[in-house]
Amino acid sequence: MENEAPAAGREGRSTRPPAPAAPALLGDRSSVATNVISAVTGLMTMVQLLRTDALWLFWIALGALVLVGLIAYQVRKRNWRAVGVSLVVLLVLGAVGGLLAVSRQPGRQPAGVAKPTAPQAGVPSSGAPASAPASGAPPAGGPTAGGSEAAGAPSATAAAPIVFSDVVQLDKKTGVDLDGRRADRRSTQDATVDLYLDWGYVLYSSVRHSALYDDSNQGPEQGADARCRTYREDDRQSFAHHYVGGGNQQYCFTTSEGRPGWVQAVNSVGDGGLIVKVTVWEK
Repeated sequence: MENEAPAAGREGRSTRPPAPAAPALLGDRSSVATNVISAVTGLMTMVQLLRTDALWLFWIALGALVLVGLIAYQVRKRNWRAVGVSLVVLLVLGAVGGLLAVSRQPGRQPAGVAKPTAPQAGVPSSGAPASAPASGAPPAGGPTAGGSEAAGAPSATAAAPIVFSDVVQLDKKTGVDLDGRRADRRSTQDATVDLYLDWGYVLYSSVRHSALYDDSNQGPEQGADARCRTYREDDRQSFAHHYVGGGNQQYCFTTSEGRPGWVQAVNSVGDGGLIVKVTVWEK
């Protein structure tokens, strides 16, 4: 009898059901939620970086290619959950590319078109001369019949005085200061540099204003002053730097002292250098 009791005890312990294990499903859901949050955070960071990167289209295309390869690999392994997540990320990446393409377009106002000026006294907006007053006196403050503008009033379409206009060679990792009516070369990108060429033909504007307005295919140098001032007044979307590889690329910028400027790529030269045509006007 004494030997049977321990045996019964051992038998009772052996038949006791094991403790339930922690559900794996909860851990899987937590891991998926963490991965989704990390992916969303990474995408938001990527969008902010791509908004100021001139090679944004290349990076988006590269990311899409990597995702397509990942999807093909996961399909072969029959990992359908990873395939679904990759497809969602690919769709989000495509949406980001579409939004960037739309947001980086120029504004609705055509470049090179000056804002309408106020009509002269005695001349209606249609251009037909208004009838003179009954007394025969000229309109108050306006020019006489057949006369020019009032003395001292500048023409609305007259360009501002030019501070600098010449062809400039920018070597890799060099910049120029143009506010002194000549191209003073700088080896570092300090507060006085108005244009700076980094490696890879990436052109920067002045660090004080950090704005390059795309003026490509909008017209010749004649009229660029009005276009550049219009971009600034309308707060047109701009970027701190652009990839400039030659051709018809041209941009409006602001010098370190606040003068409007215009730069046009002419040709690449040397080891990563660039020849540009630059014009700077008075404020």
